[in-house]
Amino acid sequence: MKKIFWTSVFWIVIIAAFRWYLRWFDDGLAKDVSGLIWAKVICAEPPVTNPNQDLIDQIKLMQDQLNNISNSLTNVDGQDNLLKTSSPQNVKLYYFNQTEDQKLPINQQVNVSSVLPVDRVVAKSNNIIQDTINMLLEWNISPDESAVWFVSEFPNNDFRLLNVDLKSDWTLELTFNEVAGFTAGGSARVFILRSSIEKTAKQFSMVKSVKLLPESLFQP
Repeated sequence: MKKIFWTSVFWIVIIAAFRWYLRWFDDGLAKDVSGLIWAKVICAEPPVTNPNQDLIDQIKLMQDQLNNISNSLTNVDGQDNLLKTSSPQNVKLYYFNQTEDQKLPINQQVNVSSVLPVDRVVAKSNNIIQDTINMLLEWNISPDESAVWFVSEFPNNDFRLLNVDLKSDWTLELTFNEVAGFTAGGSARVFILRSSIEKTAKQFSMVKSVKLLPESLFQP
């Protein structure tokens, strides 16, 4: 983040110095260039016959690059703000429900539609997604929920969420440590584990897709 910021400052200083130079030695060119550097809306292109056209195009490209850098910084800050909560938030944890699954035809059982939510509350948080996933990994099924056959393959004290990374394309990367045998044990069990995490993560509107890492995780 700091590197991008100081790179932006460097180019702004260079452009400002260039404008000062042009005002002293080529006032006509300076007037052509001035509007391109600081205006939010680029004015009409100079005539094709303008001998300074190539230089003006290069400066316009520099301005576009600075705008892209500024937008990237804004997007990163915006993502950080989306993950923060200053007050308790209602969230859902998704667990497998045996009763609902048994209502399906036998050849359709262990279905994603049988991974259903239970309601929870996350207190003030710096990363609502991370705290919600961690809550999922704990034993968070109440006696009343167990009575209606909500079940969980969690917890495992050795299995932990190591990192949460929300990419600029709104792909959420969740990195876990590998615990021998815990994320294996047959396709049905692996499916339930994966579906519980993915559906819990996708309840957040900023998450468009979920990637579980390492990629060798959750293999039957």
